[in-house]
Amino acid sequence: MMDRFHIFGPMDCDTFTRKAFFLAGTCLLLVGIACSQQPPMRTRAAVSSAVQVIQMKTPDSASLTSRKSSYTFNVPAGDWTNTGVPVTFGDRLDFTATGTVTISDGHAATPDGNARGWKDLIRQFPLNSANSGALIGRISNGDATVPFLIGVSQQLDVTMSGTLYLSVNISSDLTGTGNYSVKMKLSKSQSASTTASTIDLASALSPALFANIPRRVQDQQNNPGDMVNFAIIGTQDQVQKAFSASGWTAVDKTTQDAIVHGLLATLSHEAYTEMPMSILYLFGRPQDFSFARADPLAVAAVRHHLRLWKSTETVDGKPLWVGSATHDNGFEKDQRNGNVTHHIDPNVDEERDFIEQSFAAAGVITGAAYVTPADPLKTAFTATGGSFHSDGRIVVMALR
Repeated sequence: MMDRFHIFGPMDCDTFTRKAFFLAGTCLLLVGIACSQQPPMRTRAAVSSAVQVIQMKTPDSASLTSRKSSYTFNVPAGDWTNTGVPVTFGDRLDFTATGTVTISDGHAATPDGNARGWKDLIRQFPLNSANSGALIGRISNGDATVPFLIGVSQQLDVTMSGTLYLSVNISSDLTGTGNYSVKMKLSKSQSASTTASTIDLASALSPALFANIPRRVQDQQNNPGDMVNFAIIGTQDQVQKAFSASGWTAVDKTTQDAIVHGLLATLSHEAYTEMPMSILYLFGRPQDFSFARADPLAVAAVRHHLRLWKSTETVDGKPLWVGSATHDNGFEKDQRNGNVTHHIDPNVDEERDFIEQSFAAAGVITGAAYVTPADPLKTAFTATGGSFHSDGRIVVMALR
């Protein structure tokens, strides 16, 4: 893992020893593939031992046909309220909300919430871009799901499937009393009949697609780093929109940019999560994009982050982008020099699957599949002496 920086200094990409080995035997490979953990709400359909399509689940027809055209919910200030209403792609939700909640910081709020103050900069909210006390929603309740603002009124065209949850945007250190009365009308969106073209991933994907793509990225000294563990099929515009819709932010490119951006965000009472990451190389060039998902207060130590490169390969006429994703989950002592560096979750498959889960939750993909390349990477050592491990598969996502 090559994303390293000292707490009070610039980031660097030091050398580390490459120690990679492969698990022997086809039997062990098949067992590893069969037993690996899958994202919630989705299952695998085995096409071959090398390509496994991820089946997207939708609510059963009985639960959809039994829905009403309008609902009323009481949403207290507290945990997420499960409305019990299943929604799916093509639904249109029209919300109106009234009421008042009193927050323990002494402020009363309506569904539009209150403008964030200085103290709110050191608080973690379910939706950091929304006002304190605002009415918010989410579809499904997984960690990869991004909440959305409702406020006093909102119209939402649903792009994913799941159960609707509602809540009041209050940080974990605060409590609230009272509730919002929320009315929701359910209908079909005008674009419900418009369906995105889909790619038959079962026939379009194969290990040969990754024959000319390196298994690992490199630093400036050509030392091997993180493994390539995900790929995206789509145009550059689709890629950027997909990451934005899924809660990922493009990080600042330099420390100087970060200082200016962080200062401006603070002055505007906004959360800062765009901390830059080091430059790594694939195909002999730096990453084309760098994205991260993190809580503002934890971003220095804990965050989901990835680097993305456009390859020369195409699938169904669309560009194939490949990337490397890891999860920073704290600090540790660098065994090479005694400095403090990031600790990386050694199970890099969890970060790979988190990307797919976040894209599926945002409704930005038409399909996804795991591909096992001909020379899968199973384990290697980080620059700091720790190891990381994988089942060797690359998750491939086709964008909507």
